[in-house]
Parts: sequence; structure tokens; C-alpha cells
Amino acid sequence: MTQRLVGERDEGPARRRLARRWPRAGLVVLTLTAVCASILWSRSPRVEAWSPTTHSATAEWLVHHEGDYHLAVKNARAWLEPLRADPAEMRRHGIKGKKKLAELIDAWGRLRAVELDEAEKASILAHIDSLAEVTRTAEYHDMLTVDDTVFKQDATSYLRAAYLLERQGLDTTLYRHEIARAHDRLNDHMPTRGPFQRLVFHRYYAWFGLAEPFPLAVAREDGLIARRAPPAEMDRMDVYHLTHEVFAPYDYGDDLDVEPFDEDELRYLRPALLLLVDQYIERNDPDLVAELVSCLRYIRAVDLPAYTDGLGFLLASQKADGHWGDYTAHARKHGAWDATWRLELHTTMVAIDALTVAFHRDWNRDVTPRLPAEQP
Repeated sequence: MTQRLVGERDEGPARRRLARRWPRAGLVVLTLTAVCASILWSRSPRVEAWSPTTHSATAEWLVHHEGDYHLAVKNARAWLEPLRADPAEMRRHGIKGKKKLAELIDAWGRLRAVELDEAEKASILAHIDSLAEVTRTAEYHDMLTVDDTVFKQDATSYLRAAYLLERQGLDTTLYRHEIARAHDRLNDHMPTRGPFQRLVFHRYYAWFGLAEPFPLAVAREDGLIARRAPPAEMDRMDVYHLTHEVFAPYDYGDDLDVEPFDEDELRYLRPALLLLVDQYIERNDPDLVAELVSCLRYIRAVDLPAYTDGLGFLLASQKADGHWGDYTAHARKHGAWDATWRLELHTTMVAIDALTVAFHRDWNRDVTPRLPAEQP
């Protein structure tokens, strides 16, 4: 069966695609990219439904690299296999243990979602259930006793881990009881959260039936997208926040059919994401490239060359043992264990997310790029 993801390659001003040639010309290329990105929205390319006789550039690319994708997922799974999260031990080492548990569950949940063999699906579910054993202990549920700094660091992941486990159909009876007990403290610290975090909490509050202390969804009016923040002026944390403003309404890729952004927002997001993908390929940063590529798929900007360039970069940059990210210097200074949990796991998780949401056929049939209308 042929991959059915559609999208014609934009035929706008020529741009040297950064994912095809490494090393690149650095600032010159990025300057040209910024200029060209600013006019990409001025004309909407012709879009045809994909069929065996009208192959889009994106669909052809995905079909050609499907074998590479399956190998990458296989190797990533092998790397994840021995990892067991102990949030309390990680916290003693200064690592956000609940966050790492949520990331591990997230990665395995995505692998289960794209697995075709029912026996393997069951095996992955059993593995996730074993990871969840720690959440059935009293030590894990410390949200009423930790200090405010730790509480703020753990709060989002605390709810996300429970949410992910319930999405897998696993028992969270104790977990839900403890979340209800922490409700008042969650409300008290909500004014300190940023826009994208409030948007994420809005989803989790609704899922767990928690009353909001104030309307959390209006946070999107204060975010980078609402302000049309110039992407060329963003630092790395700004880019991270931008991607999560996109992630929130799509439930991190679990709700691909929503259309939360209007045409004016798409006119901002398409060239902004295009520019940033090129920039972070240039910086050899698979962590942010993966998040940005996922954003392109969510908003259905699959016609942009940056989409396949980013995917190609991820396929080419996976390490031999199956993880993503070059954190050798960190490992030399702090140890391999610290590098794995503090850095490599997150990068590997977001790379798995980006690749699966692009290549998995059930999520990519008849995905017509959503293009904003021409500007006046």
C-alpha cells in the first residue's frame, strides 16, 4: 500500500535546502531563508488530491524513506527497552523524575499506537503497565509535601503521566484520588504558569474533572503566536514555547483533525516554522528540529520543503544505539546515566513523535495541506 500523504512542493523562490548538504553556508543561507520565508504566504500553491498518477513530492519522499523510518523506530525501541524510571531517585540527583517518567510512557505509547501486530501491541502495553508500577506507591504521590519549586517543576508532568496511562486504558484509581487532593495547590500556583502551560492544564483539568481557578484557555491570547513574535529574534526557549503553543490544541499529536488556527495565524506559523526548521538543522539540534517538524505536520504544512528536510535530518542523525542527540560532553562531565535521563530521553521521545506522526499510514491518508488564502 502506498503512503497517502499529499502536498505539492512549494515552487516559490529557490532556497538551498539545508538537510541535503552538510556542512552549510551558515549565516548567508539563514539570511536568504529569512527573506524568502517572509514571502512564502503571498501565493498558495496548487494542491491536488494524491493518487497513483499524481504523486506529491512529500508523498514520494515518504514512500522512498519508509524503510529508513521502520529501522529508526526499531532501533529507538531497542534503546528504550532497558530504561526504568525511578522518579524519587532522579529527584535526588536534581533531575525532574516525574517528567522523565511521563516522557518514557509517552514514547512507549507512541510506539504502541503505530505497532501493527496485536501481540506486540499487548507486549508494549504490559511494558507501560510495568513502568506505571511506581505511580501506585505512596512515595510517588508527594505533591502536597514538596516545596513550591519542586511542585511547579513536577505539576504538569504529574497530570500528564496519569493522562497518558488512562489513554492506554490502565488503572489510575489511586492516581486520580491523589490528583483530587492536590487540586487546591494546583489552582494556587496556576497564576505563575506561562501561556502554553495554562493551555495544557486546560486540557488536563477537563480530563480529570477539575474546576479551573480562572479560564485557562484564554492564555492563547497572550502567547507568542498571538503576538506574532518574530522567529528570527527567538532564543531557544522561545522556540520551545512556540512549539508547545502548537502542541497544546493538537494534544501533542493525538488529535490531528482539529483546526485551531485561523488563516491569519497560519500565515504567521508556516514561514516561521520553515525558518526555524532550517535554523535548527544548521545548529545540528535534533531536539528542536523534531518538535518543529511535528508542528508542521499538525498544521498540515506538509507541502513545505522544510518538512521533508527536517525528517531527513532526523533519520540521518540517529545514533547507532538508537537514541538521538549528541550529549557526549555532558556525559563526560556528569556521567552517562545523567546524560541519558536529563537529555537523551527527551530528544529521543520527540524524534519518535515527529517520525511516527509523519510516516504512520493511518495518520497520513488524504492529508491535504491547509493553505491560507492569498493576502489582499
